[in-house]
Amino acid sequence: MATLMMGLAFAGCSDNDNNNENKDDQFNIVTTTPLVDQDSYAQNTTEANYSNKQFGQQAIDDCLNLISGLENASTTINTSKLSEEQEAYLRKVLETLVGNVIVPTYTQLADDVEDLESTLNGLTVHSITQAQIDKACADFKQARLNWERSEAFLMGAASDFDIDPTIDSWPLNRSLLLNYFNNGMDDEMLEDATILGFHALEFILFRNGQNRKVAELQGNDTYTNFENITGAQELAYAQTICTLLKQRCFQLQVAWEGETAANANRVAIVKAANLNYKTNSGLSYGENLAKAGISGSKSSFPTLKSAIAQVLSDDEGSCLAICNEVGTAKIANPFSAGDIAYVESPYSYNSITDFRDNIRSIRNVWLGSTDKIANKYSFHTFFASVKSEKVNTAVESNYVNAIASISNMPAPFVKYCSIVWGKNFDDPDNWDSISEEE
Repeated sequence: MATLMMGLAFAGCSDNDNNNENKDDQFNIVTTTPLVDQDSYAQNTTEANYSNKQFGQQAIDDCLNLISGLENASTTINTSKLSEEQEAYLRKVLETLVGNVIVPTYTQLADDVEDLESTLNGLTVHSITQAQIDKACADFKQARLNWERSEAFLMGAASDFDIDPTIDSWPLNRSLLLNYFNNGMDDEMLEDATILGFHALEFILFRNGQNRKVAELQGNDTYTNFENITGAQELAYAQTICTLLKQRCFQLQVAWEGETAANANRVAIVKAANLNYKTNSGLSYGENLAKAGISGSKSSFPTLKSAIAQVLSDDEGSCLAICNEVGTAKIANPFSAGDIAYVESPYSYNSITDFRDNIRSIRNVWLGSTDKIANKYSFHTFFASVKSEKVNTAVESNYVNAIASISNMPAPFVKYCSIVWGKNFDDPDNWDSISEEE
């Protein structure tokens, strides 16, 4: 990989260089307009396209191309002899990532799940209304969005404390859940991640892409083999596991943010649940990342470059890791390998939205913001400032392409995979699969 040209580091461009550029004189930072994806895409529901494999393959290929772009960016920084000014700038990039992306995303996720718990706790089979169910479903989808947009930074608390597998394992173990419903719930069930978290809630709140109906929740389920299970059983279970989900989302927020006056109530809930929220050296995860490589800081990252590599290209918990997961597992396992049970978010038909939001989590890390505008301290602005626009283009064009091609897969994804492989997702013979995180 070509190393950065130190002579051009943070050299400001003239107004004639690019009409979209402006110069920050204090730091000689050049800001440019990044490539970004559309806010929405038309669904591909043309019947003939459900048997056409080119759409799924293109989505996989574009994810692999994005991986190459991320590897290039990480290697470019790792193999460069950075000046003190560049190191100081990149440290600001990490601080901005924590304060402008990670903590706000986890805080919003915690807010969303708290709203969902409040809505679910108001549901009883005697007084339930469709409006209440619809509100719970909307709360769920909002929380789901912010969780999926956090998966580019699963390093740290989400991994260290097993939060990710606890709240987002899939496929949902329908056979085990049915067994518990038939034979009675106990504390042991709350230790098995395959029937907890988002996907168990999704099963109770949605079917065939639609919000559950009042009549069904006031009576018995209609899902295959669940016909003897009552809506009362399902609602009680949803309320129990949503409380666990809330505790874990609070844990994510306070682990990265640290203890503050504003989050004191959430810290208290995390402590009461006996959940850890600090690194082994006693730092918040935000401090741990921002203080990477600083002597005496107690950060687990020995160098600044090691922290950047973890953010961009590490095998686990990084931008590259979630991109690889989307392309080679979330899409490829059911679409390319025919493991129909592996489809993520099959009950709400939210799969394609989930995949897009995973890639958007990479975009947010890259831009240091959640609003599609490159922050003054971001990887985008760094590479623009050192005249490495090719690096920016490689990452940004590929996340734009990946989001577009994912959006262009026939929807819902579960129907697409079912038709390609001639398998029925709801058939009990197709229920078995290995549960996965994320």
